[in-house]
Amino acid sequence: MSLIASTAGIVLFSFTSGIAMVATVMLSVFMLAILFLTFAPLRSSDWAGREDATAAASAEPSDD
Repeated sequence: MSLIASTAGIVLFSFTSGIAMVATVMLSVFMLAILFLTFAPLRSSDWAGREDATAAASAEPSDD
């Protein structure tokens, strides 16, 4: 048995499974960020207030 063949058996994952693991971790982080940005306004009044303030600031003033 050659040295390369014996070391290939020791490696716990292949190149393809390594890329799959990295992609899975990146997708998980992305999904957690999306969920955080979705639910943050519901949990904090500070986040909800910013949304209202930007809507009010962009509204045109009335001619009263």
